[in-house]
Amino acid sequence: MVSGSSDCTACVWDLISTPITARERNGATVLGGRPGKAKDIPGTTVAGSFGPPRMVSAEIRQVLRGHSAGVLDLRMDGRWIVTCSKDASMNVYDRKTLKLHTVLRGHEGPVNAVGLENGYAVSASGDGKMILWDVETGECIRVFEGHERGLACVEFKDDLILSGSNDCTIKLWRASTGECLHTFAGHTLLVRALCFEPKTGYIVSTSYDRSVRVWEWRERAVDDIDCRDGGVGGQRNTEKPKGMGRLVREFRNLHASHIFDVKFDVGKIVR
Repeated sequence: MVSGSSDCTACVWDLISTPITARERNGATVLGGRPGKAKDIPGTTVAGSFGPPRMVSAEIRQVLRGHSAGVLDLRMDGRWIVTCSKDASMNVYDRKTLKLHTVLRGHEGPVNAVGLENGYAVSASGDGKMILWDVETGECIRVFEGHERGLACVEFKDDLILSGSNDCTIKLWRASTGECLHTFAGHTLLVRALCFEPKTGYIVSTSYDRSVRVWEWRERAVDDIDCRDGGVGGQRNTEKPKGMGRLVREFRNLHASHIFDVKFDVGKIVR
């Protein structure tokens, strides 16, 4: 596990999970059954769909230093740990050695969110820009501009990047070309968190307007035929087409204050 803090560091932890013994189980209240049915009882261990009860503890392995201001977000994969900070930079650490590999600089404001996919990182900043980086070399691949205010969140999956902004909009980009494919509008305050599943085309967003919105994105077919040149059978259009986005559902007034994160799968939304 890796955690980031306002003390300018990130910490790498070893999680230790052990089964609860019969004596420990008899000494505690264990609630089974469906998720969501357990009451908030101090000292309670919840079983059910999460498997048998287990005790979890954590031991710190390494403190990752290098930022001069608070760590705002982080991502990791099998090779890298990438952190972003109020100091307008991103630090890349080797996951195996936990040594600082490189520092990525290019923003003029705090880097509020980071995405990591297949050796590339995307940084989203309060300066209103996103930057795509090669993590290994530290090279700036391209800069994405289009939002009118600072960025608060980002999702990077496959060749698609989703950004949420203080301009109340969400934009979908193609990472390999820098093209903005669609702008989703509807929130009335800053878009705070995003969750995106490219295989299903569903996007879930949450905002400081206390709403959760479900959007659908569909890419248009690439089989359009252009016969304007008079060629026999026409000429296949090789340009990657844009798609269509729409609002599927909106949930409002579910919380009394700001919603800071959201996760979903095909059947459930957790906010």
